[in-house]
Amino acid sequence: MKKTMAVLLMLVVALGFVAAQGKAETASSGATGKLVVYSAASEEEAQKLVAKFNELHPEIKVTIIRAGSGDLVTRVKTEWPKPEGDVILLMGTENLDQIYDKLEPYKSVNHDSFLPENRDSADVPKYYGTSMPLQAIMYNTNMLTPDQAPKSWKDLADPKYKGEIVLGNPASSGSSYAQLYMMNKLYGMTFVADVVKNSTYVASSTAGPDSVARGEYAITVTGEANIAKKIDAGDPVAYVLPEEGTGHRLEGSAILANCANLDSAKKFIDFMTSTEAFVIVRDECFRRPVSTQISGPNHLPDLADMKFFPYDAEEASTTKKALVTEFNGLL
Repeated sequence: MKKTMAVLLMLVVALGFVAAQGKAETASSGATGKLVVYSAASEEEAQKLVAKFNELHPEIKVTIIRAGSGDLVTRVKTEWPKPEGDVILLMGTENLDQIYDKLEPYKSVNHDSFLPENRDSADVPKYYGTSMPLQAIMYNTNMLTPDQAPKSWKDLADPKYKGEIVLGNPASSGSSYAQLYMMNKLYGMTFVADVVKNSTYVASSTAGPDSVARGEYAITVTGEANIAKKIDAGDPVAYVLPEEGTGHRLEGSAILANCANLDSAKKFIDFMTSTEAFVIVRDECFRRPVSTQISGPNHLPDLADMKFFPYDAEEASTTKKALVTEFNGLL
């Protein structure tokens, strides 16, 4: 009897050790069943993507924290080395480059389907492109005819548009900073100063398109996805690709280094690099996916019909502080 009890006791201890070891391995792998998403996309867009992710991974509880790209960059730097978030969703690469040393290298299961120009160039990438946040002009068709609307970046400095333009603030909006960077590269800060004289600046990059759709302002510059959404909703707006073209930009998704939920974060990046995610990006977020396997969104021109000029995301990142400071001096 004593021998039997001893054997049973040893079995219980052994099973307890195995269970504890399993828990330790789970913890060390980051398999927590949780995920915190820092989203530079809108709350609605993030929720649509997370809903599909949860269809594939219902065991993972996702928390979304939405903020502008600039604010998220500041948050990541402030929280370092222990970020509260696990992944960054849909942030321009010029902003991802600002926190590049705080991103976790990870080769997605969909790595081989990506063109080199649509991801981080490292052998084990720190981010993958999700969509192309191309900037274009939007105008209210009840306030301006096609002949009256601006045709180029240069037109935005025309005094006849004074008080008619609303733009996002480059200090808080990643896409608005991209516009500032592009205008400066094209024509310099004297030109930017003339655009500032004509414009009202708002904190959010989505506030401008909303104001133009309501007829509060006639003109904005915004990501073309915002224009496609307004056209799809039946708002009185139209799309103009500037005559000079637009910068060829990427926005991507990445894992934060030292994150608490690494296993969940890897699953999310695998999802965000999949065709399932790209279809949602196109059909429900109206963004232009980087995937070469599906066509572009409704209401937007084909890439083959568009004109581009070089957009140096690394330079945009390194010059951002100085350029935004100079811009603020113009307000």
